[in-house]
Amino acid sequence: MRLVSRRTGWRASLSAIVMSSSVLAATIVAGTAVTSGAAGVDSPPKCTTYTNINMGTTPYQDSLIMAVGQQFGWYKDACLNVTFTNTAWENAMSTLASGSVNVSWYNTTGVVSTYHIDPKLVYVYPWDIFDQGAAMMARPSLHLKTYDQLVASGVSKKAAVAQVIKELKGKQVIVSVGGDTGADLDTFLRRNAKPASWVHVINLGQNPGLAAFLRGTGDVYIGGIPQRETLVKAHYSTLIEGSAVTPAPLNGFVTTRAFYDANKDAFLALMHVTFMEIRYTQTHRKQVGQFVSKLYSQQTGSTLSAADFVAFFQHWEHYPLNAAQAQSMIFSSDGIGSWKAIWNNDNHYLFNVQHAIPAAVPYSAFLGVQFQKDYIAKYGANETGWWKAGTL
Repeated sequence: MRLVSRRTGWRASLSAIVMSSSVLAATIVAGTAVTSGAAGVDSPPKCTTYTNINMGTTPYQDSLIMAVGQQFGWYKDACLNVTFTNTAWENAMSTLASGSVNVSWYNTTGVVSTYHIDPKLVYVYPWDIFDQGAAMMARPSLHLKTYDQLVASGVSKKAAVAQVIKELKGKQVIVSVGGDTGADLDTFLRRNAKPASWVHVINLGQNPGLAAFLRGTGDVYIGGIPQRETLVKAHYSTLIEGSAVTPAPLNGFVTTRAFYDANKDAFLALMHVTFMEIRYTQTHRKQVGQFVSKLYSQQTGSTLSAADFVAFFQHWEHYPLNAAQAQSMIFSSDGIGSWKAIWNNDNHYLFNVQHAIPAAVPYSAFLGVQFQKDYIAKYGANETGWWKAGTL
């Protein structure tokens, strides 16, 4: 099953952007196993063997953060031989299931949507919270009051949501039914006790939907970040966004249970490097933004500016800096990226609404809770700093 994601159409259609099996970078830079002197991180281990990880990923600004550790040699330092293979977002799960890669960077929906076909697939650990990804964009000529305007005027958040949902009654909403944006609309209506008939749905893909919206079709549009950017620049209204619409999608590591069981320590090391990459990016946003924008351009032929990267990082999507932050942000029921909230939402939409899966997928397919405990036992919860860095 293919799901249309809010990521689809980032700067151009993915079919024109990526070719399956194109390599993220030609080689992994061999690093020297010495520390940077930054507090909170142990020295790299002395490696006698290396675990081979072929990571299926897509050229988005968030997944490309993983290239920082590759450039600095941190994967080698962590006894990992990591290569990255570009895969179209909608093909990520099938590429993993086929064995072309042994790990994928993807979201919970990937496992929930394919578990009935291939129950050996498991979600290992989330580290990218796409909490501000969902947004309803309104035609400015309608003069609808936005959530932010209502809150700024003194209306409570709860009352502001109620007012937005009231304004939506009878409106034409452009979404991609069966994908993330369709799920966003369903969740928003269901959360506010409104039937699907509250609005009139226009079922279009994200880019065709955007084109139709700009031509005058529909009253409200729900799409991905690139489409949202286009509408913001064209002075369309952001009616409501983020967690007020839907639980935050979570991106992270997906693999097969067999590969995970055989390489548990390697996955802990992989996340250890990932946390260092996030912390390095936190401190060097412009530098990493320039590095990522160059990679993005090389891999896609499209443009992602360093300013775009800085605008997204820790704003439209959030990254925990260590396991303690992950505990608060992801593994707590009231976290901005509660894993159980999005898992339950995926199950509801795909099973109860779309009837696309034969049964709800059990929590046992999500390994993150135990992984979190194992990680803290090995590395601690409050890591800071990173290993010796080179040049980006």
